[in-house]
Amino acid sequence: MQFYSITVPKIAFSYLFHKMKTAKSFIPENEIMNRLDALKYFIVAAETLSFKSTASRFSVSPQVITRVISELEGELGEQLFKRNTRAIRITDFGSRFLADAIAFLQQEERLFGGVKTAEESLSGLVRITLPPSDYADKILLRLLTALAPYPDIQIDWRTDFDTLKAVDDQIDIGIRISRTPEDHWVAKKITDLQEPIVAAPSLIAKTGLPKDVFDLAANFPVGYILNPKTGKVWDWMMGEQPIILTKPTVITSDIKSLLPAVLSGRIFAPIMYHDCKSYLDSGELQVVFSNEETLIWGIYLYRPYQTITPKRVLLVFELLEKILEEGF
Repeated sequence: MQFYSITVPKIAFSYLFHKMKTAKSFIPENEIMNRLDALKYFIVAAETLSFKSTASRFSVSPQVITRVISELEGELGEQLFKRNTRAIRITDFGSRFLADAIAFLQQEERLFGGVKTAEESLSGLVRITLPPSDYADKILLRLLTALAPYPDIQIDWRTDFDTLKAVDDQIDIGIRISRTPEDHWVAKKITDLQEPIVAAPSLIAKTGLPKDVFDLAANFPVGYILNPKTGKVWDWMMGEQPIILTKPTVITSDIKSLLPAVLSGRIFAPIMYHDCKSYLDSGELQVVFSNEETLIWGIYLYRPYQTITPKRVLLVFELLEKILEEGF
């Protein structure tokens, strides 16, 4: 992080050290890094005059920024910001304290800034979770190709319908289908979900076209995705309405197996648009129902809120964002 270049008298350092040493309620003495984080939050908040923007820059929730600033004000016995529901403004005391905080962190940067090299920051494991699809394989290929200049970054690639937990499963980045992003995500909406119901022209010539999706589910050959945890098939979803499937022709626990089953002329099935687009363009598949009700769902790239996000995770997140935006 680059800080302002400001010349301040040496008394600034002694004042700030005194304040930190005499702390009684702000942060325990053995957690000095939290104090440094608090000063960093304060400096960026003074620059942006937005707790939300500050939170986004540090990959934490706005509530964390609000709490830390309030605790810092309590420790100092002065308000750093005047704030209401619409805006925040730095106080006179806050402006004076800002110069001291910047100088203090510049000194800390000179002391510890070279501890970890750029190469070391871009090494280690990044664990990624996403739902299985043919397109997921293409994403992985493009990601690993883009990471060629970073041989010390390892990728743990988890394709699963289950939403893995950031803490329990140590997930760094995820791609998920969701109606809205979770509160604990730093999320980027890539696109609306498009999942048309498609079939091969040869099957349509044999069976004709169904009147509607209910007729299709009840009277035509369709594909099922099996939930291995319950042993039952997943219902089709039209928006929020489940469509019960009664006549299985192909059952699979692997969603990627539906596409070749459709291409073979055996079944009708909903296929994600990015998986079937090339076959629609070539005429090998035909849209039977656009299934626009699925547009209430979105495809999100996200990473969990964390106090500190490693540089390797930020790099991989940026690469995935670019790959996904180009691909969709």
